[in-house]
Amino acid sequence: MPPSTTHTHPTPWYRRYPGLIVLVVTVSLSTLVLALAHFVVPIVLGLLGGGCSSGEQAVLEEFPHYTDQRLRPYSAEVSCNVRYTVSASRNEVLGHYDEQLYENGWKVGGYWAATPPQGIEVFGGKLADLAEAPEEGVRAGLEARRDDYSYVVEYYPPGSPAASAEASDEEAMVIVGVTKGPVAGGKVK
Repeated sequence: MPPSTTHTHPTPWYRRYPGLIVLVVTVSLSTLVLALAHFVVPIVLGLLGGGCSSGEQAVLEEFPHYTDQRLRPYSAEVSCNVRYTVSASRNEVLGHYDEQLYENGWKVGGYWAATPPQGIEVFGGKLADLAEAPEEGVRAGLEARRDDYSYVVEYYPPGSPAASAEASDEEAMVIVGVTKGPVAGGKVK
């Protein structure tokens, strides 16, 4: 019998290693999904005011802010915030929040005014306690609690670095933050 003259083609690599193709496709898709989750999701959530829980957003919208304008919440590291600029004094802004928080069942825990590099640190149980701290260049705020939520208002006076970044020389910046969950020591007061 004569030797066979038919030539057989070798099996293509992709048929010899179907598991390799599945592995490469799986790893590629997984990498794509992780990249989307890492880069795209935070951008979309930020545009939609996401990252804030519905409870935190409800607290921020519970009563009008000092400017009585519609503000878009944004998520910070551990809180849901709004910020705006305003032409008003520290007492006007903090007084507004003090009144609104009290009327809505919040317990204001204290007031503060501080500029540590200048050695100015004033803490008190009443807004009037801040009178001894100069207003110019000294940031101030208040902190309140209700149930599992913490409410913080920070006032940055005109000309301060934080206010200057987003406001005119005559405007102050106000940042309001709401956090749900444990606070110092892991317990909600």
